[in-house]
Amino acid sequence: MWQTIQTFLEGTPGIASEDELFQRFESVASEIGYPYYAFGALWGDPEAFADRPAPAVRLNYPEAWIAHYFAQGYDKIDPVVLMSPYALNSVTWDELRPYRPTFFDDAAAHGLTSGISIPLRAISGCYVLCFASGDERRIGATERNRMELLAHGFFAAYQRVRQLHRVDHGLSDNTVKVIRLSMAGLSVEEIAERLELTKAGVYWCIKDSKKRLKCSTQAQVYLKAIQLGIVAL
Repeated sequence: MWQTIQTFLEGTPGIASEDELFQRFESVASEIGYPYYAFGALWGDPEAFADRPAPAVRLNYPEAWIAHYFAQGYDKIDPVVLMSPYALNSVTWDELRPYRPTFFDDAAAHGLTSGISIPLRAISGCYVLCFASGDERRIGATERNRMELLAHGFFAAYQRVRQLHRVDHGLSDNTVKVIRLSMAGLSVEEIAERLELTKAGVYWCIKDSKKRLKCSTQAQVYLKAIQLGIVAL
């Protein structure tokens, strides 16, 4: 298992698209005994849902289970979805089963018998990556640690690829500079002096950033700018 994961992690810098990333990830997950996966965005990234309803960004669960899942309203009571924003570490499905035993029995009847869910957090939001198998598995500490490493390596690559393929944000150079300096804690007066702008010019840039990034507050502008790769922490 470890060599397979290590090879994947070493190859992520060369991945240039989301499709390529998920294809490679699905292959390595299957190779280590988890042929099914689901990657979801739980909050903070509504643009992630291109092909499927929230919370799934990408997944290869059986289609019969996906249809049944939403038909039963499981997206509202799924222990994985409810737990991930608060969990500090990975959680196996055996650990979650006592909270919703019938849910996991139903999943097993559709071919998803064992699994592990790993919460992933970024400034842009909270995500979760689930690995699943149709076999009964007891996930020990060593395997859990390796799965967490694989998940975090995948997530780092996902964030990088998403930033590489963002559409043009349409912000002027001055507006980007105003965002950066404002995030650094400079006042409007200090920013105006630094950029040789009027205070009215700085206020215009602030207003323009909210309009173009579709944000209502300056804090939202900061988060969106980081998420889009306009600025970096």
